[in-house]
Amino acid sequence: MLRIAIYYESGLGRNDGNPLYVLSFLKRVQYYGHLCAGQPKNDNLLSSFAVEDDCRTYKEDPAAKAYAEKLWEERKERLEIEHVAPNPAPKAEIKKFGTFDLNVWVDWGEDGLKGILPYEPFECPHPMAYWCSDSHLGYDYRLMMAKKAEFPFCAQKRAVEDMAREGVNALWLPHAVEPMAYPKFTFASKKYDVCFVGHINSENRVNALDRLFKEFPNFFYGQRLFDEASRIFGQSKIVFNISMKDDLNMRVFEAMASGSMLLTNWIPTIEEIFEDGKHLVLYRDEAEMVEKARYFIEHDEEREAIAQKGYEEVIRRHKIKDRVEMMLENSLFKKVVLKEAVHASSI
Repeated sequence: MLRIAIYYESGLGRNDGNPLYVLSFLKRVQYYGHLCAGQPKNDNLLSSFAVEDDCRTYKEDPAAKAYAEKLWEERKERLEIEHVAPNPAPKAEIKKFGTFDLNVWVDWGEDGLKGILPYEPFECPHPMAYWCSDSHLGYDYRLMMAKKAEFPFCAQKRAVEDMAREGVNALWLPHAVEPMAYPKFTFASKKYDVCFVGHINSENRVNALDRLFKEFPNFFYGQRLFDEASRIFGQSKIVFNISMKDDLNMRVFEAMASGSMLLTNWIPTIEEIFEDGKHLVLYRDEAEMVEKARYFIEHDEEREAIAQKGYEEVIRRHKIKDRVEMMLENSLFKKVVLKEAVHASSI
């Protein structure tokens, strides 16, 4: 059995994003891993599954099941996952978890905001994998964390390139979608022309949304999470996105997974994984933003064809399962391979 710890704070009023998705997916892998090994079901792990509309039946996760089966078939391994809040708990409390084969620190935002987090997080044990997300908002802190990790990963490619100049060999691990949190809903008709689900927390976002509000009055704006956000996406002809800087944000993947067409600003890395006009629609300034929004609101067949291609591409290649598998193959199992190689050389 391989033990993995996921470190992030969930007691500050927020529990969403990459840390939650990684933890929940791996907990579901643990659940199916028990079954692969002939162990009884562990009902304590069911809280990591989504529920059906009846709120009583848990949804199966084919991706987690397939990954658990792969681990068992190829390595005869199953996982045990623990969530550890990195607050300054007494050493005895931390020690109760024991040691781990891999310690995963998934960027959770507040850890890099000095003055907001009410404590100093303790040092992450080793071996450490670090998935950096918000490098566009707090690069120095993320660089410091990446330097501590044996296995650093960055959601933004520019951070990979910047860190390479600092001697950090990070891998590009973009954001993704968790389909169990953002399922696809099908509606007979679209309720909104355009929607934006998120926060207005940058000047470029304020300006773009102000322009869209004026041009397209049938516009939804608000904050929603998980299936509530997916329902809004699914009810909209166009899901609008604008990054704060040059970041490839999570909304790109979540919107496309809804099956509605994404209209988003061009950034340097987005065309490395998606094709403009095939999977999504890109704009480079506000005039082009309005022009393309108006065109695709009026051209249903073209819009829905792009939406479908985008959905298929995201579900095929850009799920949390895909990112977790890449992370483990380049950290936990890379470590195992190295240990085996050292052992073999000593015989």
